[in-house]
Amino acid sequence: MNPGFPAAFARGRRTIWRWAFLLALFAGAPFARAATLDVPATANIFGAGHSMTPFTGGPDEGVLPPSYDFGFAAGSGLDLTFSSVTGTVILDVGSGDNSNDPDGIGAGSSDTSVNSLGGISGIVAPNAGFLVGVFENDTEPADPAPLRLNFISIGTNFSDLSPTLNQVFFIGDGLTGDGSGAVQRFHVPIGATRLFLGIADAPGYHGDPGGYSDNSGQFSATFAIVPEPSAIALALIGISMVSLRLLIRRR
Repeated sequence: MNPGFPAAFARGRRTIWRWAFLLALFAGAPFARAATLDVPATANIFGAGHSMTPFTGGPDEGVLPPSYDFGFAAGSGLDLTFSSVTGTVILDVGSGDNSNDPDGIGAGSSDTSVNSLGGISGIVAPNAGFLVGVFENDTEPADPAPLRLNFISIGTNFSDLSPTLNQVFFIGDGLTGDGSGAVQRFHVPIGATRLFLGIADAPGYHGDPGGYSDNSGQFSATFAIVPEPSAIALALIGISMVSLRLLIRRR
């Protein structure tokens, strides 16, 4: 064996680890750290991206939903995941006082069907008062809105979901079950720069958005933008190829 090989191999191994570390930093640079948004029950998801709620700004229209700015325009291979969604809300204060969790369990309705408005899609889903989200770019939403997602047919126990820009999607507690199960992955659409969280409400839980004046309580959601598993696999393959090439050159 070449007497200089052990030392060369050690130098090569150190070089590989330096490359792997730099590649990992580069790959992870755009990904958001964990962030938390408090979402009041009056947060009207249909105000996302607008300067005011899409009506007159009166109490029945609620308030603008909280948002998180990525700081970059999303490309492919990014997922939104939730590590914690807590809290309860009431959508019928004074008439039913039904308290529900982030999945809408405990609400005063067995289903919700809200129409699209202001360039943002409506939503159909079981129960009511559940946490929803919508991805947007830096352009104010305008009609026509995307198609409504129907989570009565899709189900709320999906493992992953691919909403489009301006398409409201069910989040709940971010788990496949109510308070349990696997973490769900929401594929971030290309071009998205912002995430909004809120409530999809309507008088009687059906029809045009509204009915926020008798809502109370809030959710607290902690989330992160992370690479898709397939993107991680590709990054590992790339690191392996670089490592192999460096080993061959060193040898």
